[in-house]
Amino acid sequence: MRIFETKREVLDETGPAMLTLWRGAYPNWQPSLGIKALETVLKAFEGDHPDYEANDAPYHDLEHTLRASFCYMQLVERISQHRDFASLTRDMAQLGWIAILFHDIGYLKDREDHVGSGARHSFVHVERSQKFAAEWMSDQNMDPSSIQRVQSMILCTEFSPHRAEPSFDSEAHQLAGNLVGTADWLAQMAAPDYLDKLHLLHQEMLEAKQASPDMPTPIFIPETASELIQSTPKFFEQLVKPKLEHEFDGVFRLLNDPYPNGPNPYLDRIQEHLNEIQRAKQTLSKA
Repeated sequence: MRIFETKREVLDETGPAMLTLWRGAYPNWQPSLGIKALETVLKAFEGDHPDYEANDAPYHDLEHTLRASFCYMQLVERISQHRDFASLTRDMAQLGWIAILFHDIGYLKDREDHVGSGARHSFVHVERSQKFAAEWMSDQNMDPSSIQRVQSMILCTEFSPHRAEPSFDSEAHQLAGNLVGTADWLAQMAAPDYLDKLHLLHQEMLEAKQASPDMPTPIFIPETASELIQSTPKFFEQLVKPKLEHEFDGVFRLLNDPYPNGPNPYLDRIQEHLNEIQRAKQTLSKA
């Protein structure tokens, strides 16, 4: 099970790799709308969209979106091999692909908006992503029920305790939402440079708080990046892990190799990060 090690690999290889995984799951069907969504995301993040500036959020960049999208497609490919979960139709799988591709596009600033970075939209980026997805899907003449399904799946990536509960109209819809939410968290926290980039995430949090001082913060924001890093093991064990296990019905196990009880490369990488933080804490306590 592959995790891309460098940003260059992510940018160059994710697209072809996702299509290979798709063909493994659905060999006789071309996901034309998913491919078009991927093309739209690549252009939009680079600034080639009439309504939006290029992405300038320090942490939530194109690399993150592609890592999450690749993890989603790995889950889709693996689910086609197992019967422990509800079946995932090709149409629903494609809607999930559109959802994960667009899930952080709400960080893009409107065209000619040159104030700060897109990080100031952190507290509302999910709603902005849902709006972008709805407008894009309407332009593709997709039906209202498909739009609602994608918006619900995007909501699965929202961490705020103040969020509305996602609405699912079928087991397959909920399964796709679970895959989207799982892929977002696994890919983010297993990224090789996750610890190195946490100071950028902290920077985004502070900018969002300054831009929207009257809005409730989705999570507690530490005063320093160092405090954010040190709180990461507790954050994973008490908040992220229960979401993966319970809210998302443990679909992360699809990536266990061998399934269902083998090692999981994403969780193993996350544990390496957590161990590194603990070792640094111990070194500081002895100094």
